[in-house]
Amino acid sequence: MHNPLWEYSLATYRVKGVAASCLALQDSYGIDVNLLLYAAWLAQRNEGISVDHLTALDNRVTQWRDTVVKPLRALRCELRTYPQAAGVREELKALELRAEREQQDMMHAFYEHSAELAREVNPTLSNLTHVAHLASPGNRDWEGAIRHLAALVSS
Repeated sequence: MHNPLWEYSLATYRVKGVAASCLALQDSYGIDVNLLLYAAWLAQRNEGISVDHLTALDNRVTQWRDTVVKPLRALRCELRTYPQAAGVREELKALELRAEREQQDMMHAFYEHSAELAREVNPTLSNLTHVAHLASPGNRDWEGAIRHLAALVSS
């Protein structure tokens, strides 16, 4: 299945600083990297993400993320302390990437079947802020990191 979200995500994740910023937001605040990339992809298309759209999308992917993606990531990270497991870690990394691709396929299908989003000029910061707020509503310590990520994906 052709998925422009996945293609955008792969290209954007390779931009200097983007991966580190996304992973820091994930590790520090529990923010889903795929949702961040989705929000940035929409912004690049000049589409603003609504809270309702984002909540419905998150509900659609939560079970997959929690039962497949997160456990694969956790096991891969846990194996860092076992040098003899380097090969297994690489295989897990490939499976984790495949699982993230499946999540993004679900996300793109959701996008294609959802109501049209509002057209906005440069909604990057707003879109990313919605994602961060969804994951960590009682804590706004992520604001600086979100601004930094917005600058990286907008350039």
